[in-house]
Amino acid sequence: MLNSARLDQNRPKLTGKVVQVLVQTLALDAALQELNARLKAGHQKCVVELRGASLHLRATLPTRDDPSQRRQQRIALGLPAEFSALPEAERKAVELGHQLRTSTFTWTAWEAPDASVITVSDFHAAAQGLHASKYAKAPERGTAAWSKKWAPALRKLPPSGVITEGVLLRCIRKLPEGTAARRDQGNLLAQVARSLGLDHEPLLAACRGYGVDKLTERDIPSDEAIEAALKQVTLPHWRWTFAMCAAYGLRPHECAELIWLEDDWIEVADATKTGSRRVTPCPRAWVSQFDLHNLCRPSQSAQGLSKAFSDALARDQVTIKPYNLRHAYALRLMSKGVAADLAARLMGHSLSVHQSTYQRWIEADRIQKAMHGLTL
Repeated sequence: MLNSARLDQNRPKLTGKVVQVLVQTLALDAALQELNARLKAGHQKCVVELRGASLHLRATLPTRDDPSQRRQQRIALGLPAEFSALPEAERKAVELGHQLRTSTFTWTAWEAPDASVITVSDFHAAAQGLHASKYAKAPERGTAAWSKKWAPALRKLPPSGVITEGVLLRCIRKLPEGTAARRDQGNLLAQVARSLGLDHEPLLAACRGYGVDKLTERDIPSDEAIEAALKQVTLPHWRWTFAMCAAYGLRPHECAELIWLEDDWIEVADATKTGSRRVTPCPRAWVSQFDLHNLCRPSQSAQGLSKAFSDALARDQVTIKPYNLRHAYALRLMSKGVAADLAARLMGHSLSVHQSTYQRWIEADRIQKAMHGLTL
């Protein structure tokens, strides 16, 4: 039987200061519930919320860029989360409720003063700061990421002026719908917007849509097409890179640093996108057929290899995209009966990503196997 006295001795003790903070927080929550009950009784159609250390109003409001659209949004009151600020918060809530009932609400009346306006220069500075913090431990990767994704995203902004949610939405919507560029650059703009306190959720929603539903059977090259395309690659180090992506399902940058193991297995370096992993070829015959142990490798680092490889394929007029070689590898594993969880590990992503990416082909494979041998 457990000793209750011993349990009491082991239980963490709450200091007087911690208890005081807990009591104040509970009391403030109770006061907010009473305040919002009064607002509801008065048909104000808004509530006061505690977010972090400040008070906000929440209501169904017209969007800034399209007043005909309405959704749940918040208005920062610039008031601290304290009892002394509750009367002013309630007064502001009643004012907002009146404007909503009389259709006199405008964002101009609730926007922050000019001192807090975010300019294009402010946005660029925030992006640089966010980028620096993300890549503080990997500056070389950061340089490549800046040139490949961050700088192109920032070039979508107007040359000067004020940055608002509406401005950012228009920038994202100019990018082709359902593309990786819209997804990646839109996500970066949303991240910077969030760091500046702008509402980033509509931005994230605007850049969704890119995925494997855009991938068609025509994009997946056959083994014969891959072998034919390989003959078009003129330089031996890019021929090796193309063949490695095909035979091992590698991302191009993973070809920069890899180690040969026994039985033609390879080990991908830890510094790559998803860390170290071991991969087997499929089909194994390509290793000797393409002379992969003896062809010279590219000299580029992981950060610069992908761009140089894509440029080389473009010069040689090879139309197969490197990532479609990876997709072909995945479907080849499936045709060989490799389980989805093992295939996911070989490719360096999670099972959920693997299943969502290749869901159509996985389902078709399951149906084919289930129907095999049945007479209809």
